[in-house]
Amino acid sequence: MNPYLQRYNNNQQGDDCDGWKNKLVGKVILDDTSNTHLPADSVVRRNELPSLHRVLAPNSVCTMDYRPERLNIRVDDSNKVHAVYYG
Repeated sequence: MNPYLQRYNNNQQGDDCDGWKNKLVGKVILDDTSNTHLPADSVVRRNELPSLHRVLAPNSVCTMDYRPERLNIRVDDSNKVHAVYYG
């Protein structure tokens, strides 16, 4: 069975998303080539994210299709991550 479907079927959505919550929450998402004055340990580049992900800004429009293997990353107006979940 697909491990993502197994996680969903076991109702374990409160987990740490395979370590992504610990890695991302509180950090700023930046494009790969963006310059920043922020310390390296407070940012994550898009190329470091899994291939199947989406970054969701406040009030952004997004599809409601459920894809258990897709990592959803909710950010605030300054691109700081405040929530991470699969779906």
